[in-house]
Amino acid sequence: MKQILKLNSSDHSMIITAMTAFRQELEGMGQLLFDIAFNKLREAQPSVELDGMEMIYVTQSLNKYGKQLREMDRLDQSERYRLLGAEIERVRFNFQYTNGPKIGKKKAASA
Repeated sequence: MKQILKLNSSDHSMIITAMTAFRQELEGMGQLLFDIAFNKLREAQPSVELDGMEMIYVTQSLNKYGKQLREMDRLDQSERYRLLGAEIERVRFNFQYTNGPKIGKKKAASA
């Protein structure tokens, strides 16, 4: 199951910028899995279908890039990246909560 993210051109551009920077720090299987989400986002606009793990990659990229901007005293830009990351994390959480496995409570054994 996948979640559809509708992105405006500004958000799409921010995600691509952040993911490009984050990708340079990855290697091996991590980079291969990251590239699946990265390529989907590069090719799709205005909407893209992502699973939970792919949304995690987007969120990690935005937060990491926002932190780098903050370290360069570009506080306004940093905040925009971090807020977009928080919004996508909220969407991911709701998606996982709605579509994840349901675990029922078990009754305790009575004495």
